[in-house]
Amino acid sequence: IQEENSKKEYEVVGRFPLVDPWWRVNVKAKKVGSKYFMQGYPSYFLRTDPEENNRQVFSLFLKECHVPEVFKQKFFTWLPENSMLSFRSLEENLKRFQVSHLKTKEQKRDTKDYDIFYYVLKSFAGRAVLVALTFPMILEFLPILLPRHFCSLLDTVCWQAKTEDNSGTDDEEVHFQDNMLTKLDEILKNEPWKLGFSRKITYKELNLSYCEATWAAFCQCEHLLWKIPDLQKNALILYDQLKKRCREMGHTYEDQDELAHFVSKDMSIEHVWQSLEFMKDQNIVIREKKLVFLPHLYKSEKDIAMCIGDLMSKCSWKLDVDVRKLLNTSEASKEMVDKKMDVSQAHEMEHLKEDSLDNHNGENHFPEMEVGSVSGTQSKAEVDLDQVTAMEKICSNPVTIISGKGGCGKSTTVSCLFRHLKQVEKEVEAASKDFEEDLEASEEWNTFDHHLESENIYTQKNLNVLFTAPTGRAASLLHEKTNLPAYTLHQIIYSFRSWRQTEQAQAWKFSNVTVLIVDEGSLVSVHVLSLVLRLLCEHAQLAKLIILG
Repeated sequence: IQEENSKKEYEVVGRFPLVDPWWRVNVKAKKVGSKYFMQGYPSYFLRTDPEENNRQVFSLFLKECHVPEVFKQKFFTWLPENSMLSFRSLEENLKRFQVSHLKTKEQKRDTKDYDIFYYVLKSFAGRAVLVALTFPMILEFLPILLPRHFCSLLDTVCWQAKTEDNSGTDDEEVHFQDNMLTKLDEILKNEPWKLGFSRKITYKELNLSYCEATWAAFCQCEHLLWKIPDLQKNALILYDQLKKRCREMGHTYEDQDELAHFVSKDMSIEHVWQSLEFMKDQNIVIREKKLVFLPHLYKSEKDIAMCIGDLMSKCSWKLDVDVRKLLNTSEASKEMVDKKMDVSQAHEMEHLKEDSLDNHNGENHFPEMEVGSVSGTQSKAEVDLDQVTAMEKICSNPVTIISGKGGCGKSTTVSCLFRHLKQVEKEVEAASKDFEEDLEASEEWNTFDHHLESENIYTQKNLNVLFTAPTGRAASLLHEKTNLPAYTLHQIIYSFRSWRQTEQAQAWKFSNVTVLIVDEGSLVSVHVLSLVLRLLCEHAQLAKLIILG
């Protein structure tokens, strides 16, 4: 970056959304070693009349606007030799250039021939310049207030032509404006605090989602701070603290007394109550007794509670499993596998011993090893009582939460249960098919059908288990542990959205899910969990929810 006064150049490390030579940047930097590192975010100002390398700057600008090389060359050829270009008069010059190259008939109709300004309007570089010319405050403050959304906001600008008649002349002036930018500019001039409450204020007025300036960002904009009244300033501080606590602690709310304690250095207790009342009136927060909620987290938590309430209110779907027998079988099979491995390893060692004795005249180069015999009565495998309890809860309850430290066997226990149930289901289906194909079956088998009809509808549900995790890595590990398909929660959400966008000729991929298992439950956001639960409750056949964590 070249300093404007001294012309000295500095190497500054940071994230700069605009780096073209027609921008003047204002940034705070801290020297670390031989380099400077940007502190905070930059502000931008358009160099409307660049004197140095004038034509080169505008040539580069037109190139960034993706203007065809032919048009660009003809434009600079058309310009008077010693003329200086300015961004203020660029639109006028481009229009004059177009008119001069069009035939008389073409001038009377709308045409894209030689219309360089059309490319300026459609490009990001051109839009940024037009915004800076019309709304300089947006380029000055928006990169600081909304750094993550600044470029996308410029990219979505839609300029609408407004024609004004010049009184007494036949000429018309065409102005290009964007309604959203006009409102945003008014907010920056009069009520900048609104940008700190996007979910309930900025979204309503500007239709911008998740664009929310932090209090720290406002503190960098000294020219805006004095425009913010004390009430709104205190509300911004309080709101920022509430978001911070919810994010860091994983809360959906904070106690108002605790919140007042956290901001006691910034405001009095009276100002805290006034700010809370203001935010409540503006629907920025939700207050229930002494609890202060963020609205989006409050709604997600409500949705989760409703879905779980629906599951609990339904007639419970009992899974008929002899838990102790299943765990005994599982443990016994593990022991048998371990013993077989030990025996095979022991036999290998014995062979190695014999070979060694033959080859080395009876010298023993291996230590003696004790080999356990696999013959005789098998010792009864010990069953973990916690695993028994967990399985029994899963089988009998619609909602189960299994908590335990990593590696304690949560996923193994659940996968063992549902692998067994799937195997039983397959065996029953195979037996049913054999029965249907048996033409010589006696009529006494009809009692079997009658028995099925008399059972509760929930006992007839097909077992369709959905294993999920919050991240791709966690889902991959879950798949490795269980040998069953596992998905991320986001895959469920986007699978439904893509299905809704199609003709829906086929059923949704997860429409038959009856059991949802969520691994690493403590890492799942309430918003994502609420979305998945709502989808599976409304568009699938969810009857059981199991959360591991």
